Amino acid sequence: MRLCALVAAKALQLLLKELIKGYHIMEIKRVGILGAGVMGAQIAAHLTNAKIPVYAFDMSQDVAKKGVEATVKIKPAAFYNPKNVEMITPLNYDDHLYKLKECDWIIEVIAEKIEWKHGLYKRISPHVNPNSIVTSNTSGLAASTLVDTMDASMKKRFFITHFFNPPRYMKLVEIITHADTDQSLIKPMADFLENVLGKGVVYAKDTPNFVANRIGVFGMMATLEEAYKRNLSIEDVDALTGALIGRPKSATFRTADVVGLDTLSFVAKTAYDNCLEDEEREGFKLPNYITKMLDNNWLGQKSGQGFYKKIEKGVIHSIDLKTLEYSPQTKSRYGSVRIARENINPAKRFNALVNGKDIAGEFIWAVTSRALLYAANRLPEIADDIVNIDNAMKWGFAWSKGPFEIWDDLGVLVTIERMKLDGRKIPEWVNKMTDSGFTEFYDYIDGKECYYDPQSNAYQPVVKSEKEFSFSVLKKNNKIIKQDWSASLVDLGDGIAGLEFHSVLNADLNPIDGSIMQSMQSAVSWVKDNGYNGLVISGDSTNFSAGANLNIILNAAQRKDWSGIELVSKHMQDVTQMVRFSSFPVVAAPFGLVLGGGFEVIGACDKIVAAAESYIGLVEVGVGLIPGAGGNLRMIRNLSEKIKSPMPGAFPVVQKVFEVVGFAKVATSAKKAQAYGYLRKSDEIVINRGHILHRAKQIVLEMAPSYVAPKVDTYKLPGTSGRLVLDGSIKGFLKSKKISEHDAHIAKKLGYVLTGGDKGGPFSPVDEQYLLDIEREAFVSLCGEPKSIARIEYMLTKGKPLRN
Repeated sequence: MRLCALVAAKALQLLLKELIKGYHIMEIKRVGILGAGVMGAQIAAHLTNAKIPVYAFDMSQDVAKKGVEATVKIKPAAFYNPKNVEMITPLNYDDHLYKLKECDWIIEVIAEKIEWKHGLYKRISPHVNPNSIVTSNTSGLAASTLVDTMDASMKKRFFITHFFNPPRYMKLVEIITHADTDQSLIKPMADFLENVLGKGVVYAKDTPNFVANRIGVFGMMATLEEAYKRNLSIEDVDALTGALIGRPKSATFRTADVVGLDTLSFVAKTAYDNCLEDEEREGFKLPNYITKMLDNNWLGQKSGQGFYKKIEKGVIHSIDLKTLEYSPQTKSRYGSVRIARENINPAKRFNALVNGKDIAGEFIWAVTSRALLYAANRLPEIADDIVNIDNAMKWGFAWSKGPFEIWDDLGVLVTIERMKLDGRKIPEWVNKMTDSGFTEFYDYIDGKECYYDPQSNAYQPVVKSEKEFSFSVLKKNNKIIKQDWSASLVDLGDGIAGLEFHSVLNADLNPIDGSIMQSMQSAVSWVKDNGYNGLVISGDSTNFSAGANLNIILNAAQRKDWSGIELVSKHMQDVTQMVRFSSFPVVAAPFGLVLGGGFEVIGACDKIVAAAESYIGLVEVGVGLIPGAGGNLRMIRNLSEKIKSPMPGAFPVVQKVFEVVGFAKVATSAKKAQAYGYLRKSDEIVINRGHILHRAKQIVLEMAPSYVAPKVDTYKLPGTSGRLVLDGSIKGFLKSKKISEHDAHIAKKLGYVLTGGDKGGPFSPVDEQYLLDIEREAFVSLCGEPKSIARIEYMLTKGKPLRN
């Protein structure tokens, strides 16, 4: 059976290679957006992030202009750089439809009223370039209905591209075609979405709510139902259905408030009204309490109250679903949650929770089992395979794993037996799968990730772009060279090694610990000793690294172990310098949070290939410290390249570093990180997070043949004269109460380091080691300050900085 599947898989791969020969990423030079409301303007903003100019149309010039202007102020930011708004031209339907001929892609993003959409399509038809693609961003209207009034030419070039909100941050775009769509347009458009806009494409059937909303909103409605039955408070439900089980922190009720109860109700009603054969149709029926909340205009965040209500600053009450009265939140404690939290591994944590014997465990099992069965019953109704369903939930609802991946983690056979005991019906194709000896929805066969396909009753390879390159797949293929607690050295192929961060303490945040430092040191030695071409430093988790492990610093400070703290700082400095001066190229591929020590690691590398959604910053001041592992040196070097001055480290450079580091500025995108100096102009930004490891490897291969290790730099820093200017600024900030006395104390320490300490001066060059030495001295001294210790403690317990 497995041999047959492998033969079929290889045949399919050969066929796919033949089919995609000659395909190129679609060239789209300008996009027209029809509807400059919140969603349309945000899609326009993200197109400019990819350097694509946009015409944004609306009913009047004033409406279009205001829609575009509002996008600059929206939170979270829609633009990588607010100046990108200049690439959007506001236009109106009365005066400017002729400009549609300049657009290669036209996206309709108006209200979900079919008669409005039909009217607009008829109006634009004479002005559309015959080669342009036209799509709708509808979240639920059928493609077959949308094309009812179109001429044959536009029908062929029309389909749905459903972006998720906010489009800059949500990876998912669902593509839905109809009977007359020219299928030759779909693959090039998908490639464009993935490579140029950084999206993940899911191919959905033309069914109500498509894939993500169909399953996601069912999951939310089932959660509401099971919570109501058990009389669980909404704060308890959100505590159980958020990060604990690999879902967003906003969980269920907070997500509903953010999305809006009117929107949630619209999607649920669409399913109820149109999915007449759905076995869970009644689950989409709005409960009475939601109907009453809608009548009261309690829509959530947009109306000021929903499931939660802000009473005053820092005080938020929650609603009682039975009485609809608000009261202070009181979170319960559950034994199953305590046991689950003992597991660092997310899959084991989820398993522990669903097997809990208290009400929390029973509740999570009920909502999970219903969601898994619902997803299984939707195949092949809403999608052709489980991969599209899993990806839709990961990319559109920010689940850490899709329903079939979760099912594998929980154990397919054991969960089926439990579902049967609960009186639930197992879908026929799932029974067929297990009866045929397949006990997992996913498997690795011959080194390739495969999924179970009901149609062929065999495993088929998961089709991915060659740019989708990950440590997890390499490790499944036995490419591990060395593995430590928090990092692994992996063979990336072609004589390139990769160092993956995966902290044993917190794999999502990857705090820099001794294991990571030891692995970096070992990796540099191994690559050199084994004649490899170079090294890539990256990871597969949510964030590259949120900084050093503060617990290590705090524990040492409380013991007054100053030599221990100095040793930690010195070791990190030495290891990053080893990376910087290695005899082969080292490229970092960061993503997500890259804070403190995370930046100090990537800053030592020859080049950085950053995911566009990288949030980079030296934030040590927030915990009462300054960078202590070379961060100041890296910033001086970076900004010396950026700010042209006759000598490296001149005062304008130091002033800029002081401003960025002193105010703990965190870049809200990789593009912003270049402006701050965390990234250099020569570093690359890749919009698709899944492609950075592949690109980093390619750069190492390009650099390796002619690579020469860098020479030690020297810097002519401002010295005492520059320090006086910085001290004047510090006094001004203190006088205006922008900073506290302790902030001023930290700032002076920072200024001392950046200006070159006692040796600094316009005619007295200082070398890198001297700068590292005075950095380390200042860092250790601040660790001994009671107010700095208080800041570290507060950050570790509260998760936010203390102003003292």
